[in-house]
Amino acid sequence: MNTIEIYGYAAQEICSGCEGHCGDGACQPGIKKTTETLVEEFTYLLKKAGIPAETYFYEATNENLVRNADVHRVLSMADLAPAIVLNGKLLFFGGFSPEGLVEEVKKRINY
Repeated sequence: MNTIEIYGYAAQEICSGCEGHCGDGACQPGIKKTTETLVEEFTYLLKKAGIPAETYFYEATNENLVRNADVHRVLSMADLAPAIVLNGKLLFFGGFSPEGLVEEVKKRINY
């Protein structure tokens, strides 16, 4: 069984279609969603695809960040939440597309 951990801020609105690089205002209206919503969509799509993985969301607090040294180091230096960890290894940070993340997980676990 694969483990996916997502560290972020549940209520933070992030870009879901442009990998988080919308600080310049280039996003279309409605593309930003809360991290919590994106995690729920991702978890649903993962199960729908039959990918053997457990997904956990952790609020990015100091207590939770110490679970993974790489995540702790990155998120302590800059606001790059959410950080996504697959099987203990930092995979991505910043905004994400639930569909794109499912495809990336498939590649990484050779599914």
